[in-house]
Amino acid sequence: MNFQDIFEHTFRHLQTELKDKIVIDLPAGEGKTSAWLQGLGAKVIPLDLFPEFFKTQGLTCLPCDLNENIPLGNDVADYVISQEGIEHVSDQSMALKEFSRILKLQGRLLLTCPNGSSLNAKISNLLAESERYARLMPPNMADSIWFNSQNAGSKLYYGHLFIPTASKIRVLAQIAGLELTQIHFSELKVSNLFWFILLYPLILLTQTANLLRNSAKKPAAAAEYKKAFLLSINPKILLDGSLVLEFKKVSSSAASEKALHDQWQSLITGSTK
Repeated sequence: MNFQDIFEHTFRHLQTELKDKIVIDLPAGEGKTSAWLQGLGAKVIPLDLFPEFFKTQGLTCLPCDLNENIPLGNDVADYVISQEGIEHVSDQSMALKEFSRILKLQGRLLLTCPNGSSLNAKISNLLAESERYARLMPPNMADSIWFNSQNAGSKLYYGHLFIPTASKIRVLAQIAGLELTQIHFSELKVSNLFWFILLYPLILLTQTANLLRNSAKKPAAAAEYKKAFLLSINPKILLDGSLVLEFKKVSSSAASEKALHDQWQSLITGSTK
C-alpha cells in the first residue's frame, strides 16, 4: 500500500468534514491527494519543493521548501496534510512550527511518514544503520542526496536521512503548539509482527522498569514520562510500517514555548527540594 492509499483509507471519515475547508497539501507531489481533496469540495492549496511535477488540473502548486518558511500567512488553514515529507527535512522543529503557524487554532495536522519507531526499523538500525537491513545501504552520498535535474543550480533534496520516531515528533510538535490527538493504524507489516512476538515482553519489561526508575527520581515529571512510555510500548506504532499521526493546534508556538518554560522551571524547582 502506498502513502496515497494509506491516506485515503485512513482518513475516509473526514470526507464529510472537508467541504469548503481550507486544506494545505504539503508536499503535494504529483497532486493525487490534492485532486482527491478538491473532489470532496475542499479549498486546496498545494505546495511542493518541485512544483513542476504537479499534474492536477484546476490547481496551481506553489514552490515551498520545508527547510524554509512556508509562503502563506498566519492562521489561514483548517487542515494541513503532510505526506511523506517530514523525513526529508533537516530542521523538523522549524517545519512543525511552520505547520502550526499557518493553521487556525483547533486546526488539524495530518502527518504520514516512514515509521522510525516500528520494530523492523529498530532492528534495521541495529544491524545496518539502514531503513531495511540487507536491502538498503546506510545513508550515503549515492542514495541519500537527490537533485530535481541535471542542472548545476538545481535544488538539493535530501533522501530519507531524517526518518522520525513517534516520540520525537510528539515532543517537537508540542513545542510548536500541536497536540497529538490520535495514532492511526495503516497496515500491518509481517516483519514487524515477527519481531513483536519475539521482543514485546522484553520491551514491556524494560520500559516499565525505566518508567518506574525515572518517575521515582523526578516525581514532578511522572505524567510526562508516562506519555513517552505509552508511545514506546504502543502496538499500533511498533507494528505499523508507517507513522500516521493526527495533531490539533492548541496554541501558538510562542505560547507553547512559554508554557513549557514555566513547566521546566517547576520541574527544576521540584527536583531541588
